[in-house]
Amino acid sequence: MHGDDAGNASQEAILASVVRSSLDCVIVTDETGSVVDFNPAAEATFGYSRAEVVGRQILELILPPRLRNAHADGLAAFFAGGASRLLGRRTEQIAMRANGDEFPVELTITEAHSGQRRFFTASLRDLSHRRAADAALRASEARLAAFMKHAPIGMYLKDTDGRYLVANPEMGKVFGRPAEDAIGLSAADIFGPEEAAMIAENDRRVLESGQAIAVEEFLSSAIDYAWSLVVRFPVLWADQQQARIGGFDIDITEQKRAAERLQQSERLNALGSLLAGVSHELNNPLAVVVAQTQLLEEFLAGTAHAQRASKIRLAAARCARIVKTFLAMARQRPPERRSTDINELIQAVLDIAAYGLRTAGVDVRCRFAEGLPSLEVDPDQMHQVFYNLIVNAQHALQEISAPRIIEIETSREGNDVKVVIADNGPGVPAEIRNRIFDPFFTTKAQGDGTGIGLSFSLGVVQAHNGRLSLLDRPDGAHFQLLLPVQSRTVSDPTEGAAAFPVVGIGRTALVVDDEREVGETMAELLEIEGFAVTIVEDGASAKAALRSATFDAIFCDLRMPNTDGPALFDWARQAVPGLAERFIFVTGDTLGGAAARFLERAGRPVIEKPFSRDSVLRALANVPD
Repeated sequence: MHGDDAGNASQEAILASVVRSSLDCVIVTDETGSVVDFNPAAEATFGYSRAEVVGRQILELILPPRLRNAHADGLAAFFAGGASRLLGRRTEQIAMRANGDEFPVELTITEAHSGQRRFFTASLRDLSHRRAADAALRASEARLAAFMKHAPIGMYLKDTDGRYLVANPEMGKVFGRPAEDAIGLSAADIFGPEEAAMIAENDRRVLESGQAIAVEEFLSSAIDYAWSLVVRFPVLWADQQQARIGGFDIDITEQKRAAERLQQSERLNALGSLLAGVSHELNNPLAVVVAQTQLLEEFLAGTAHAQRASKIRLAAARCARIVKTFLAMARQRPPERRSTDINELIQAVLDIAAYGLRTAGVDVRCRFAEGLPSLEVDPDQMHQVFYNLIVNAQHALQEISAPRIIEIETSREGNDVKVVIADNGPGVPAEIRNRIFDPFFTTKAQGDGTGIGLSFSLGVVQAHNGRLSLLDRPDGAHFQLLLPVQSRTVSDPTEGAAAFPVVGIGRTALVVDDEREVGETMAELLEIEGFAVTIVEDGASAKAALRSATFDAIFCDLRMPNTDGPALFDWARQAVPGLAERFIFVTGDTLGGAAARFLERAGRPVIEKPFSRDSVLRALANVPD
């Protein structure tokens, strides 16, 4: 008996030691709910000493008042033979310290018997720190999620195999699909082969170097993120041997496009300056050809030679209009509209392009709708648009064998006239369809194309409030133009020219032009009208002539060496009152910035080279007698 008592005492001592040393709160109660034991951890947690609580009801000690009745009812039901929802289970409850503070605990209750008595051991673990840590973690995750969600740049994390582990919503614009759908996929699963290879190579560089790398990447299939500045960097956790790949994807598409627009603008400005010089050099000899052939027509009226002269004049005038059209492209001149039959205009283009189409083996099939309304367009500009589209189609057809076909169809569609120009060539590759209207973009070999044609054509059509588009068709390239039908508001500037009377008999004119042939041609036109004409070739000679004689009209070229037209005009306005009102300016470029500003300031009539008898008479009508 003594041995058993000693053994029991030893076991009780061991159990008591375990209870006292436990880091968890251990509270032992009897079947009445009175506290039998209260270990040091419980003392530290609840703020009571063991002596204070032994013999007191546990519910009154560690439970908030609002929960005590519910627990008391549960205990009564349990002792009456019901099931316990707490016994033998690990649950989370709300406890209360001696000072009234509430806090979360993890609770486990077990039952033990000693003779006829029942004892209950409650093991409690303070969850305050864990809950605080969990709350801090959730708050941190919420902040990170909000940061990722609202970040205006793409952000991602990839594993060493290039699979996306994390991607924020902005990356969906890069992927072309919701970002969450890309998790677990690699670039090869999302992008085309070339783009995937580029991305994989840049990932490899980061992993091998262990350094952050920033590169610009182009994705042809993307819209918002066509151009990106991608910053990649290695990401290494403490327990990892291999780094992951983090990345920031910054959309620089608009900056790239703005830079491209600036470059295009600079190139167009340079082109404009070049064309201004070219137009001046071409329009001077063309002025001679047009005016002289007009004189020949009148002199040879009624003969076959007159018809030949007319053909020369019309061809030269056409050349002048082509120069003017290209100059207008560079200067962005508004269209000079007049009533135009679109079917006749396209046929005229085909007449000019006929030889090239025929020698290229191209069969042109036209379906022109009858009864189309006339359009208020600039016929020269629209002529160039149709010519560009037809010649582009001809060039594309050189890549295929016969049959080579261009189909041109006109029709009425609502308040528009529709023109479709289609070929059965190779078509436009999908990856460049959205760039073909960009200035200076060309698919032709170097030296074969400038990239100006389609960009110019689009600008002209838009200036006419129309639309030019590439249709999505599987067979060849199909371009569609929609031009609005408008009531006529602008008259043909050439109408009524022949009605001007002969105004020169007994009058004098001074012609100032550094090109002798141009000046002589202008003089001939004026002499036919009865003017006595003096010709000078520079500003200094013009000043001398104006000092020594009086002239009823002064025809002055704008661009001349040394003293040019504007300088001579300003001198005349200061030197001789009323003399400036007799100036008529002659130029091959009214669209240049300086020229346009001067002509607006001067407010004097302007004759554009190449000139004709009608344009000279029209200008003279604005000079006082």
